[in-house]
Amino acid sequence: MARELDLTFSLADYDRTRPILTGAVKADGINFQFRPAVPGEACLVPVYEQFDIAEMSLSWYTMARLRGEPVIALPIFPMRMFVQPYIFCSASAPIRAAEDLRGKRVGMDQYRLTVGLWARGILQEFYGVRPGEMAWVASEPEGAGFEPPPDVRIEVGASNVESLLLDGALDALIAPNVPQSFQQRDPRIRRLFADCRAEVVSYFRKTNIFPITHVVVMREALAAEHPWLAARLVDTFEAAEKACRKAYAYPKRLALPAAVLVVEEEEAAFGKEPFKHGLTADNLLVLEKFIQYAHEQGYISRRPKPTEMFAAVEN
Repeated sequence: MARELDLTFSLADYDRTRPILTGAVKADGINFQFRPAVPGEACLVPVYEQFDIAEMSLSWYTMARLRGEPVIALPIFPMRMFVQPYIFCSASAPIRAAEDLRGKRVGMDQYRLTVGLWARGILQEFYGVRPGEMAWVASEPEGAGFEPPPDVRIEVGASNVESLLLDGALDALIAPNVPQSFQQRDPRIRRLFADCRAEVVSYFRKTNIFPITHVVVMREALAAEHPWLAARLVDTFEAAEKACRKAYAYPKRLALPAAVLVVEEEEAAFGKEPFKHGLTADNLLVLEKFIQYAHEQGYISRRPKPTEMFAAVEN
């Protein structure tokens, strides 16, 4: 019997990846040496230099790939998120609609984060608010080789952006996670969209886009040495996703009081396989839109075809 390939793997724990992390779903011929991803790590460090395989920010990966760095993505999308629920406003700011963000001070941990790319693209395409029409404040310098476009002003704040919003120094905030102050129902912070659920469903019905924010990457040399790896990993993540969906088929196990209704509503709105992997027609649509936004916002100097960005999947 051929020896299994030992590979280090940095991957976050989600319902859809947990079957892989626990060993319930295995990859034939691969022995994963897991390193549980630290929150934010996929967006903040060059994980492809540290691990054989890693979950990584789609925007950072795209910049690195087009700079010619020796990294390649697999058509595996462990993190996707609608960004509308992550746009917040100061309760005292005169903002009643997305168009009111024009001329306002907007905070982010870092401007370049993928959630910000998607949010700015949506704000421009659907509400006519261009990134250069807002004043941006970041908690930290950008990094990842990102240079903002000439018309974008980014000030690095002395405090974190959530504190600045609560103190009234910012009008709005685009956050990668729900701020603690909002979770604690602090009256000084609110969502931009009052009926955010309706906004998300409406956006999906118009576009059929469920934004991708993370991909799985590996070193190019590893992909070239083992061309079977890409297909094996895609199959493994597909099996994990199926195991996840199977668990949801018995919603009484979920820690949500109305879980059966929540699952039914989610499937009616977004389909039965929202986290589908591979370069399917639906995923190509999402990736083409991402690349459009990345080019418009200065992340990349040209618009590659999505297939240029991913390793070939050889079955």
